[in-house]
Amino acid sequence: MIFRANDSLISSFNAENRKLTTKIFSIITLYFCLLISLTFVSCAKEEKKIDPSDTVGLLGLPVGNQTSISSDDSNPAGVLPPIPPVVGAPAPPGQPLNAPILNHPQTHINNAAVSEDPSGFHGNILIDHISFQLPVHNQTTVTAYIGKRNMMLEQDGTVVNATNFKTLTPLNPNGGAFWFNFKFPSDRKQELILVARNEFGASSKEIDFSHNRNCIGAPLVPITIGDCDQHCFEITNIAGNLEFKSKLKHGEITYLEFDFYGLSPKTGGFLLTPGYFSYIWDDPAFPPLQPGVTSVATTLNQEGKDNICLEIQSNIAIEDGNGTLSIDFFHSRVRLE
Repeated sequence: MIFRANDSLISSFNAENRKLTTKIFSIITLYFCLLISLTFVSCAKEEKKIDPSDTVGLLGLPVGNQTSISSDDSNPAGVLPPIPPVVGAPAPPGQPLNAPILNHPQTHINNAAVSEDPSGFHGNILIDHISFQLPVHNQTTVTAYIGKRNMMLEQDGTVVNATNFKTLTPLNPNGGAFWFNFKFPSDRKQELILVARNEFGASSKEIDFSHNRNCIGAPLVPITIGDCDQHCFEITNIAGNLEFKSKLKHGEITYLEFDFYGLSPKTGGFLLTPGYFSYIWDDPAFPPLQPGVTSVATTLNQEGKDNICLEIQSNIAIEDGNGTLSIDFFHSRVRLE
């Protein structure tokens, strides 16, 4: 009887075990089928996204239905990698088969909107009235690039040293009803390159521009500022290079500390290579520094060459032959273009 009870118990346990195994197998099979279904749905969606009209241009971006491509505006001071030519799709049937020959566009420069530039560090350039000498088809791309004056359009259409760019494929390229807008740093030399391109050719326009924000009303170099019978700044253009000179006319002196430097009115950063002259009369066997003109000359540093506005300053501590010590400070803002 005991063995029969054990056999019955074992049979019951095996039956329950088979039922549990069957349930687990059914659940695993169900999940596996669900996973297969989701995979097929996802693949179907991906296949639906791929349209032959969405051809991929040289930038790796779809251009068939693309009307606007642009770089990231969040870092307008950064230099982008070289940008290859942006080429659109071929001409649709019945549309003009002309290469795009650009007329000169119009540009408008103002302060950047306060909402976008509460610190007042940027300008805004609008490029409009973009037109062509002959009608072009509506897959013609028009790209605007901005950057410093070292930005270049190479022979193969690649643009290097751009800080920002935008491309449009206007639906009506011959109506002049499209434009570009850029925010850029004030008081810095900038360049615009506008390129139009289709399968029949390309043309470009290059425009130098800047936004004077901190040197409004300041004199344009070359210029002499101050009274050179006392103390003046003399800025000259020598073979295309600007020389900045601070000149001091004095009598006999026994001590002189004379420095000269240029700063950005916006950031306080140095824009001139600092110049300095120091004199101490310490040998009675020789006379003190005799009456005449002492000058400190300097030039723009690399950052200064990119700027259009700077504050030039001289600090002078001087003791004359009578032992009278005087201190002088002279400064002015100047505009480079």
